[in-house]
Amino acid sequence: MFTDFVYKWLESALDYGITEEQFWDMTIAELIRAIESVKRVKQRNLQEKAHFDYKLADLIGKSVSRIYSASNAMPDISEAYPSLFDSEEVEEIKSKKQDELSAQRFKQFAQLYNANFHKGGGKKD
Repeated sequence: MFTDFVYKWLESALDYGITEEQFWDMTIAELIRAIESVKRVKQRNLQEKAHFDYKLADLIGKSVSRIYSASNAMPDISEAYPSLFDSEEVEEIKSKKQDELSAQRFKQFAQLYNANFHKGGGKKD
């Protein structure tokens, strides 16, 4: 009877990643703490996965909404997942994107200006 109880504990320990050798070297208190620790880690991992799944569904919804309205935009990855990015890194990425956008706008302006100038828009009468 006690042997059945011990082997059920052994099966549980194995399910939680505790080897047989570790099991036999542990006290019951150590075994309980180890199993509870694994349970907590699994719970946190499941909560994290659920959080990211929920966030992904939200991002998919935002992406689909762009089809119906041009004013809707996808958030930057740092805005979508703020806990994953360092704030300095986020600011650096935003600054680079802003610089690239400014350069692109200036290039478009220059091309338009040059096109008008060559058509005679820049000549004085």
